[in-house]
Amino acid sequence: MKTPNRYASLTGAAVAATLALSGCGGAAPAADGTKAPSVATKTSGILNVGIDLTYPPYDMLTDGKPAGFDVEVMNAISADLGLKPQYSDTRFAQIVAGIKADRYDVIASTLYVSSARSKEVDFVPYFQTGNSIVVPKDAAALTDAQSLCGKKVSVVTATVIAKIMPTTESDKCKAAGKEAITVQEFPTDPEATQALLSGQVDAQMTDAAVAKTVIEKSNSRLKISSGALIYPVAVGLAVRKGNTALQDALTKSVENLKTSGSFAKILKEYNLEPVDPAVLAESLKQG
Repeated sequence: MKTPNRYASLTGAAVAATLALSGCGGAAPAADGTKAPSVATKTSGILNVGIDLTYPPYDMLTDGKPAGFDVEVMNAISADLGLKPQYSDTRFAQIVAGIKADRYDVIASTLYVSSARSKEVDFVPYFQTGNSIVVPKDAAALTDAQSLCGKKVSVVTATVIAKIMPTTESDKCKAAGKEAITVQEFPTDPEATQALLSGQVDAQMTDAAVAKTVIEKSNSRLKISSGALIYPVAVGLAVRKGNTALQDALTKSVENLKTSGSFAKILKEYNLEPVDPAVLAESLKQG
């Protein structure tokens, strides 16, 4: 999981390698020329997507090809628009600068919606993520942040939840006459998971999609015990400021995918949710 939950840009130089989509599994097929493009893009018939392919399970390379949640979504959107997707692998710290410089048509890289970013790009909100609680398979369910009062919880170092759990959330615990949450920080999610498997902690809290991957790799030893996403945040596709034609086309395409039911299937696969208007409004207040 990238830190801190993609609210802040990462340091590092941009890597601009354009990767043509070829045979990525689990997604709608690319446009095959039978459907005319419904919106103009930088290169006729191509939807060039800025993406950081180092953030599994959202954005990654599998067998050398773009894969993950955002890739599945953009493959489906591209097909709906009559376009062929092409992926420009760009490190996250430089991804907004890249679209402002007109290097690609759209950003699809788990870009959190915020007040500051809305001044730099135009958003098309398409899903919301947040955090989930992971516990041993036979453990009692811990359903929300307050159910962690008095528990030991593993998290990734320097994330938003690493700051909230021992402060704001623990203050709520104490106000309710309960013990504070004991937070143990680890450099990576796999290390936080290992602490849970070895009994060092009672639970792990991590990004919802990452939690889904943790469960799949645990050989049925772990489960997600929380229900709704914890600390949800809206995520948006982003286009260059003022590119209303593409913004409108993407918005319509997302709605088409919702109507067909294909978007709901992708969200479920990754343990994610559609955008709640209240969550979007709150996200737009953040810096």
